[in-house]
Amino acid sequence: MKKTVFLFLSLFILVSAAKVFSQGTIYDDFSKKDMPGWIWGGLEMKYSHETDNKENGFADLYTTNTVKAKSLIGKITKSNPFLFSAGNYINVMFKGVSNDVTVKFILQYDIDNNGKYNEDKDILLISKPLSMNFSGWKEIKVKLDQENFKLISKFDDDFSVTEEEALAMQFEFDAGKDYKESKFESGIALISEIISKDNLNDFAKDDKETKEAESYFDAKNYPNPFNPVTTISYTLKENASVRLTVYDRLGREVKVLIDENQGAGTHTVEFNASNLPSGIYFYRIKANDRTEVKKMILAK
Repeated sequence: MKKTVFLFLSLFILVSAAKVFSQGTIYDDFSKKDMPGWIWGGLEMKYSHETDNKENGFADLYTTNTVKAKSLIGKITKSNPFLFSAGNYINVMFKGVSNDVTVKFILQYDIDNNGKYNEDKDILLISKPLSMNFSGWKEIKVKLDQENFKLISKFDDDFSVTEEEALAMQFEFDAGKDYKESKFESGIALISEIISKDNLNDFAKDDKETKEAESYFDAKNYPNPFNPVTTISYTLKENASVRLTVYDRLGREVKVLIDENQGAGTHTVEFNASNLPSGIYFYRIKANDRTEVKKMILAK
């Protein structure tokens, strides 16, 4: 029975992921005239229609002054949570400029959870420059990995930060050395994520390896990722004094779920994270002389 359920879940995950791969997960289709969450600087950003337009909405990007070669044209920023996974593709539809212009994709991560990006505490992922020297509309796609993105942090951070929601996405436009002086005119129509085939094939494998990982307490939480409630279960081989604590990514204590004597057997406890931001959390079980730490992901 368990094998049947596991196979069914694996097939369900693969089929669901295949649908996302073919269609893309859309984060902004520019269907709202007020363009919620967008701010801009150095250039102008204007909605294309007089009213909301689901079918073919987009935003014009332009400057009122002439742009010179080897200069920063400007930036646009979408302040809204994005959960892009490492190994997948960030896909954006731009209107080409037929000139020496590049755009960089920038993800901001709010590690200290204060609602804004701070250079001394938070993380940036910055893509390599991507050419906009083409005509008409075109999808510019870049893989979220260490080959295409540079991680900016004052701490010993790595790409596991992509398991958390980004605070914002930014696009930075630059005129190259061969830029023919003129006013900048472009447009943006779509932001989406496309699951890579490698990630698609790894889903069932990762799930199986997670299930087979050794655990003294047989500790697990379900669902994982979760929103906003998950149930943590664990098994005690003997009577013990148990303390189960949840921590955030920075090691700060979030909540003590259990702190009492418990008998041998399987125990469960719910963790409600409705008042917490999305991201990586850890729960630590300590019973007598044994300690175990497990990771869980809150994805709102």
